[in-house]
Amino acid sequence: MRSVNKNRTTKDNGVKINLSGNQAIELVNTAAEVVKSGFNWLNEIEKTKQIAIEAQVRITESNNRLSSELVEFEKDMLKIQREFEIEFKKLDDEYNLKMRQLDLIDKLISKIDQIEVEIKTYQDKDGLTSSYVMKLFEQLHQQKLSYMNNLVLLGQN
Repeated sequence: MRSVNKNRTTKDNGVKINLSGNQAIELVNTAAEVVKSGFNWLNEIEKTKQIAIEAQVRITESNNRLSSELVEFEKDMLKIQREFEIEFKKLDDEYNLKMRQLDLIDKLISKIDQIEVEIKTYQDKDGLTSSYVMKLFEQLHQQKLSYMNNLVLLGQN
């Protein structure tokens, strides 16, 4: 049989290392722990990479949703702006129409006032007091009141 040397020797870079059996086992166990730790470290790196990839996917999805919502928001803003412009134009047109109506009624009232003044002048000058002239004067006066009421109503709206 062979004799077993209880002290093992290892030659490393020309250096001779004497190890006992327990030390050799301890060295192997330590090396195994280092390798295991390295594998665990590599596993953690892979997990971290996977988490980073998943996070990037969620960020991309979130960015896409936000971009989509931003596009919808911009569409809504343009729609609101167009509606505002249409309403503003409509109000401007209504205002201009109302102002024109008020101006026309004002001109009609002024014209009736002129006619009434002329009738009174002829009545005073020529003594015209016939029933026809009085009816005409009354009709003009009623028409004037009607226009004035319309003017007030237009001003209230």
